[in-house]
Amino acid sequence: MAAAWLCTVRTKACTALAFGRCLQKELWTRSWRREDARLPRSFGSWERLQSQTRQLHGVDNYLRRPREQSVCLSHSASAAAVQQKAVDGRTEEFKLVYRFPGIKYCRVLSRLKLLQTATSMVMLPPICYLYLQGQVSQNILLYTTGIAIFAGAMLYGMSYFLRRIIGLIYLSETGQTVRVAHLTFWGRRNDIYCPVETVVTLDEVGDSKDELLHQFKRSNSADTLYFTTKYGQIVDKQKFTQIFGKLS
Repeated sequence: MAAAWLCTVRTKACTALAFGRCLQKELWTRSWRREDARLPRSFGSWERLQSQTRQLHGVDNYLRRPREQSVCLSHSASAAAVQQKAVDGRTEEFKLVYRFPGIKYCRVLSRLKLLQTATSMVMLPPICYLYLQGQVSQNILLYTTGIAIFAGAMLYGMSYFLRRIIGLIYLSETGQTVRVAHLTFWGRRNDIYCPVETVVTLDEVGDSKDELLHQFKRSNSADTLYFTTKYGQIVDKQKFTQIFGKLS
């Protein structure tokens, strides 16, 4: 009787132990299944997030491309405009009609006068300072001041004359445009372009063939330039006559 009761208790204990193990295993398995079920969802949401990000980048790139294309088109348009201006400028060929070989000496003389005037002006302030300190006499001060004033007056007079001497005259191949080269105040070359019909002929100006300097006048400008046929060279007489007419 006691042995039977003992077997019954042992059987119930084993059954409870087995049931507990099965329950623990079932709970463990369910937890893993839940985690496995959650994992694809998280991966799916991450993939959807990446796809949305790619779509946003695609839209941004699509919106950015017209801007970049517009910028490129604006740069190309500006470059084309600059190139068109260069083409529409003074690109036609010109033929030499007249030249004055002495223009190079006029250039050297103009720059020497600039150097002399600048030197005189630079020396004047130290002389004035030394005179105030009593280290130089009044005669030296007056002499230096006179040289500076004379150099400035000579520079103005010579530059006024040298800037109006024509060194080169050209005529375009079409015979419509005249290019004249003369000196500037600083002794550099400056080119003037004018239509041939605006150039006043020598007969209208009143200059004769024997005059030393001939006037170059334009009907649309009050400035007067000068050239000489005595010391200058007429390279193309036909084109020269086309511009100024015949010398009387």
